[in-house]
Parts: sequence; C-alpha cells; structure tokens
Amino acid sequence: MISPLLPQTLAVGWLLLAVLLEVSGTVLLKLSDGMRRRLHGAAGVLLVIGAFAALAQAIRGMDLSVAYAVWGGAGLVITAIVGALAFGQRIRPTGWAGVALVIVGVVALKLL
Repeated sequence: MISPLLPQTLAVGWLLLAVLLEVSGTVLLKLSDGMRRRLHGAAGVLLVIGAFAALAQAIRGMDLSVAYAVWGGAGLVITAIVGALAFGQRIRPTGWAGVALVIVGVVALKLL
C-alpha cells in the first residue's frame, strides 16, 4: 500500500532539488563574469532552467504559494550565505534583518 504522505514527500524532494539547482546556477552565473566565461554561463543557465523544471514538479504536490515562497526564500538565504563565504560579499546588518524577515514570512505562510 502506498502511503498518502508519498506525494507530499516527493514534492518536498523536488522543492529541495529546485533550491539546490537555483543556488548552484546562480553561483555559476557569478563565476561566468558577465557571461565572459561561456561554459560557466551556459551551465548556470541550464541549472536555473532545471530549477524551474523541478519547481514545476514540486507544485504538483503542494500549494503554489508555499512552494514558491520556500524556493525563493531558501534561495535568497543560501545565496546570501554563499556570497558572503565564497565571494567575500558583505551584507549590512539591515540586509541580514531583511533576510530574517523573508524567513519569518515563509514560516508564517506555511503555518497560517
């Protein structure tokens, strides 16, 4: 017998893959130096397209508003952290406060 939680679990898996692909694609786009490094740029674009494909699968098993908020919010938070750690980008305290508000918004959307 198939568990009724299986479609939801698959949707979460697709959503996690979408976040991973989006962040990876964005990092490659950064490394492409404005598309001067074409291989990095092309790989980044393909990963972002893959992220949208994975998101499309995720929304088959969960609410669009929740999936998109989690995808965008998680992508923003992880990308900000990667930018700070890998590229030395500085985010001001007000910027981190904005990131925290995004997280609070995503949690509120999921819980309400």
